Amino acid sequence: MPYHLALEEHPRYLRATVTGSNNPRNALRFLKESYEACIERGQNALLLEMNFSGPAFDFGGIFSVVSERSADGKKLRKIAYVDTSPRDPKTMKFAETVAINRGVNVRLFQDLAAAQRWMEGS
Repeated sequence: MPYHLALEEHPRYLRATVTGSNNPRNALRFLKESYEACIERGQNALLLEMNFSGPAFDFGGIFSVVSERSADGKKLRKIAYVDTSPRDPKTMKFAETVAINRGVNVRLFQDLAAAQRWMEGS
């Protein structure tokens, strides 16, 4: 499945939605391009909506991706992360924990509306 990133600017945050194959390369690309778009637009909050298809990659892959992108993630006020895939929620929770342990203000949501409400708050 081809990679596609869509960006939508909101008054308090940037929403980045991605589709494509679920693999570490696409995850890294998505996080990097979303962060760069956020900075270019003068935003300090980012809502990441992941719609990757395919099985989850292993915990080592998740750890590597999150560790590599955490330095930039710490520079943002907050990040909401939405993944409504049928993959095991433990893998998504693991990604959230790795990021939080590296100082990123991130919160995992399984519901887009809840993520948007959190982004609209302080």
